[in-house]
Amino acid sequence: AVVNGCTDASAFNYNADANVDDGSCVAVVSGCMDASACNYNADANTDDGCTYPDAGFDCAGNCLSGVLVTCDGGSWQSEISWEIMDCDGAVLASGGAPFSSCIDVPENAIISMEDSYGDGWTGNVLTIGDNTFALGTGFSGQNLLGVCGTPGCTDATAYNYNADAT
Repeated sequence: AVVNGCTDASAFNYNADANVDDGSCVAVVSGCMDASACNYNADANTDDGCTYPDAGFDCAGNCLSGVLVTCDGGSWQSEISWEIMDCDGAVLASGGAPFSSCIDVPENAIISMEDSYGDGWTGNVLTIGDNTFALGTGFSGQNLLGVCGTPGCTDATAYNYNADAT
């Protein structure tokens, strides 16, 4: 009896019962078949695994909201810690190293850095969007992201004293 079908064993639609090739063979195309995955392949007919973005990120590694905050790059990471605070001192985020996450950071913030050993961050760097911060030496330090308060001279005896400066 004649059984039409694909007789190519390497084809996606190979028919072991077919004894007459009818030209219907479809090549195997490996790839991710889940349209929500980063490596989706619309032509795939054989699933070989999919990759998905980490929580808070898109497939390109960009933050879905907030800015990318990382702390890494040096040694003795267990010694370091940091905090991002609003201008009133309320802690918005904190961590150590290594660290990588998307965080809503205001335009103006206080960056506080600590080193439990007192020798600085030994090469570690805190990156907030396009801004970088590090503690070169010592136990602690602070920096500003943007401006908190009203800048100016707070020394009442100075010629450029500003009573509104904080």
